[in-house]
Amino acid sequence: MPYISGFKLTRAGQTFLRLGHKMPGASDKEANLSDYFSITAKIRGWNETQKVETTSAAETTKSSFEAHALSIYSGGPLDNGFSYFTEMYLHENDRKTPATSTESTDSDMGDWGRSKLAEMYLQYNTSDEESFFTARGGRVVPTLIHFHNVGGRLASSRPDAITTSFGDNPYRPYSRQYGVTAGYSYTDLFVEGGIVNGTGKYENTVELGSDTEKDVWLTADYALGDMGSMLGLYYYKGKFPLHLLKTPKGNSYDDFSSVGLIGNYTIPMGAIVASYYTQNGKYQKTSATTDTSYDASTMFAELQGYIRGDFLAPFLRYEIVSYDPDRDAGNDKQTTNVATVGIHVKPFQHGRFVFEYTNRYKEAEGTTKTKTTDNNYTLEVQYMF
Repeated sequence: MPYISGFKLTRAGQTFLRLGHKMPGASDKEANLSDYFSITAKIRGWNETQKVETTSAAETTKSSFEAHALSIYSGGPLDNGFSYFTEMYLHENDRKTPATSTESTDSDMGDWGRSKLAEMYLQYNTSDEESFFTARGGRVVPTLIHFHNVGGRLASSRPDAITTSFGDNPYRPYSRQYGVTAGYSYTDLFVEGGIVNGTGKYENTVELGSDTEKDVWLTADYALGDMGSMLGLYYYKGKFPLHLLKTPKGNSYDDFSSVGLIGNYTIPMGAIVASYYTQNGKYQKTSATTDTSYDASTMFAELQGYIRGDFLAPFLRYEIVSYDPDRDAGNDKQTTNVATVGIHVKPFQHGRFVFEYTNRYKEAEGTTKTKTTDNNYTLEVQYMF
């Protein structure tokens, strides 16, 4: 099969993940721990300049080296159709600093870093044929979102289009949440649904007060060939308890929904990856008697080129994130445009170097229009064994 770049999944890789980290026809249980275990590390150097313009302009510049993350991956088949997966950060640099934070509140281990459980689930599959039923329980991400420019991405950064939350609701399309999922694969079609706590980007949160509501999501994707190309649909329905926060951000739940269209077309010389999401919701503000309705949309498109097999891969990504916090109020919209360009180099099988430049421009309307421009240069080295 021709190479694709980075650690991006082909059709065979997608099947491997959905079968519980097992290839069709392989034995149910491997004999060696090394078949279930790997460690990965990320080292970064970066420089960031931010300019904020209202009635005047203010500019700040920051730069640093960091050991960004050290994490463990473990997963594979157990027995009788069961398998498991775990991703655990032994360390992640959270960019905390004594200039703006205090160790007692912001530093898990006294070193301005944190440990974090990323994913952990037990999985069951009925078979490893073309058609099978699968179920997971634990800390999960929709597999469609996982395949789509999240796991195995070329860039060091994830798109704002899937990691941005709006207002005081922490929901975003890419969220690791506690819950259960069920899916069914039939030749090229895969359908999956989930029931989750609905904690969004509050990734380590299990409960929010006396909240008994659960969020639901449904995805469907259709595979196009062996290179990993696909088309997918995404739907999410949730209720976030703004009134149960320590400092209430509303009198009620934010009752919201999100719909997404996802595409990935890969050929031996490159790929086009794109998505479009909409989100709308309503809630009652603190001390209000009527509902406030809002809407948001995000989109991104990324063009990738593969040169000399998987050795060299330039990429270009453009994003638009739009948010209207109150449909009935004028002059309050927020729009962010993000342009990212970079190059991915894979000098050895289990390692990569990524140089990336990102320009982020945000314009917020209001009594005084605010314009914020961020320019960020990042060099990331990643290796695993």
